[in-house]
Amino acid sequence: MGTIENFKGIAFVRISSMPKEQQEKVWNSFEKDKIIKIIKDQALMNDCILYTDYASWQSRQSTVQQQTKAGSVQNVDLPIGKLAFK
Repeated sequence: MGTIENFKGIAFVRISSMPKEQQEKVWNSFEKDKIIKIIKDQALMNDCILYTDYASWQSRQSTVQQQTKAGSVQNVDLPIGKLAFK
């Protein structure tokens, strides 16, 4: 896990502070529009992720890994475009 930093009330994690293996996973699977830039001490940090977004991503990754280990990953055909209400 990356180190949680705080700047002007914004809790974030830098991708470059993560272990190499996790950096690759983040760059390959994280939503690109959620990677933000922060200017701190006149330095541009262009590999930041809000901590809440990172925690959600990490939770999804853990769930997928657990399902894969358990062999319970299945392809499910879900209806697209149907609403649960009228």
